[in-house]
Amino acid sequence: MKKLFVILCLMATATIVSATDVWEGSHAVDWSSTLKIESTKFADMKVGDKLVIEFMNATGEVIELHSNGGMLPGTRFAHFIFPDQSNIEVFATPAMLANLKNYGLEVCGKGFTATKIWYGDGKDNIDENTVWSGYFWMDEWSTLEIAKTSFDGINWNEYKAIRFYSEANRTDYVINVLTKWGDGGKLGDQTTMTMTAGYAELNIESMDMAAKLADVDRLMVQCNKEGGSPFNFTAIVLVKKESTGVSTMQMNSEKVNSDVYNLNGQHMVNPSKGVKIVNGKKVFIK
Repeated sequence: MKKLFVILCLMATATIVSATDVWEGSHAVDWSSTLKIESTKFADMKVGDKLVIEFMNATGEVIELHSNGGMLPGTRFAHFIFPDQSNIEVFATPAMLANLKNYGLEVCGKGFTATKIWYGDGKDNIDENTVWSGYFWMDEWSTLEIAKTSFDGINWNEYKAIRFYSEANRTDYVINVLTKWGDGGKLGDQTTMTMTAGYAELNIESMDMAAKLADVDRLMVQCNKEGGSPFNFTAIVLVKKESTGVSTMQMNSEKVNSDVYNLNGQHMVNPSKGVKIVNGKKVFIK
């Protein structure tokens, strides 16, 4: 009876986490020997879910996540790995999810052996305007590099700013937003951006962002903690000029069958009227 009571108490206090295995095995990844996962493996994945790639034998090289012949939207340009590291994780944005469900995943890089891929419960605050979400440690001149594909299909005329959310809870740190190092690559810093305890905001209304990103492959966020403690950057979010964040489109089901998802990230075979995600954007289908 005592044993049963203990088991029931443990069950009552345990946190149940949903997890779906995608692949398991042993694949030594190299640039000429990538690991490809078919799109059907992500059929039940949702926006905000955490995608985890586990590995062993890391030698200090790099992992890149690709899809449809390019970098997977919503990921860092490259995940540099340490010899004692055993996994990386990313969080599904709408654009990332659309790519995974349509084209699958390709794990690229060098210096590690992939052992398992799975996804499960992650973040619940990711919406259609989120281009990246995760945890990136900002210390002394750390640089977060976001794949340019994260901005594919964006109509920059709809947006007024980019917000860089963090756990800094202060404004006295250095931030540089760049498309490349050197002349002409800097978009803004702490002297030109709006700094709050929760985020730093870059106004882009006077910038031609399409042109700024045309000849580069990433957006970079460089920070120095200055006199305070290090902190995590947690999201990069586009701020719309309109307050609703929903576009209205006149479409028929034949045209959008392969591109439409509901707000839970589920593919819509016969999309009904209402708010849906089309090509990573929230739209209202008449």
